[in-house]
Amino acid sequence: MAFFPSLNLVARRLGMYRSGGKGAWLFLPTSSLARSRPGRLRPFHAAFSTSAGAQHSEEENIDHESSLGRAGISAFKRAVLARHSTKAFDAKREIADETLAAILALTLRCPTSFNVQPYTVTIVQSEDMKQKLAACMLGPNSARVLQAPVTAVFAADLDPVQLVPRVQSLERRKRGLPEAYLATLPFSVAFLAGKGHLAHAFKDLFTTAMSPLQPMPSVSTLEAWSYKNTAIAASWYMLSCSVHGLDTCPMEGFDGRRIMHELHIPASRYAIPLVVSTGFAMPLPSSSPERNEEAKKSPRFPPEAVVFKDQYGHAYKGISQL
Repeated sequence: MAFFPSLNLVARRLGMYRSGGKGAWLFLPTSSLARSRPGRLRPFHAAFSTSAGAQHSEEENIDHESSLGRAGISAFKRAVLARHSTKAFDAKREIADETLAAILALTLRCPTSFNVQPYTVTIVQSEDMKQKLAACMLGPNSARVLQAPVTAVFAADLDPVQLVPRVQSLERRKRGLPEAYLATLPFSVAFLAGKGHLAHAFKDLFTTAMSPLQPMPSVSTLEAWSYKNTAIAASWYMLSCSVHGLDTCPMEGFDGRRIMHELHIPASRYAIPLVVSTGFAMPLPSSSPERNEEAKKSPRFPPEAVVFKDQYGHAYKGISQL
């Protein structure tokens, strides 16, 4: 490990192990090193698989003949195609509490890295809070917040390591995941989502240096890691709204500092990547070209410019342009 003078020491502290002083480095929770045999160690990169320790048992329980069928596929397609960014909401129409609760219940089923769930959603409904939130928005986004009966404010957790004990307890109680896997979570989350620019620079150097020897995780900044996970939740929220016949408008034109102040979101821990106003689209005048369903859809690049087969630039053929 001559490429980094102190990497042997760092690797030992990170819970890595190299059998016989040769070969690839292996990962194991530090607390387990003394009682484990080299032959049972897991590859370092395996600790970063969100399905580690659980995938095999879950696959055994899958009924491979079950499916949502054509009706389910058709319903999902309609929900996806019905979703578009709504420019104006009907301020006279409200969302039933049970509908909103059902949407949020589906949203919370979204996947996140290691099931850490590093996000929160604050639902703004009262007129007083809508006024305060609208004052934090830029341009026409203010009017959308005032018109829409509901606006969902998604906050990304910038200290996800604090969530790990709760995740361990939840996974242990609900799914009975192996302790060996649960013991890796603190290190895995800290490695991928640890704080500090210096820490990120070191992790990037470390994984880049190790990559020629064995697969290593790509290291994002803490903000990017949490934003990625929060964006998944926001996507599920918008599709759930579409399924329930509601319209949405995702917005990033706002002052996140002011939003956190008004909504009492701890600025030392969270950041706001996305705000989604939700409701019913304002009926368009008969002369509006957007009354045509096709006109509502924003255009997309040709599939062959975005989706590739096997290698970048090799177009994947046969994809319909919806």
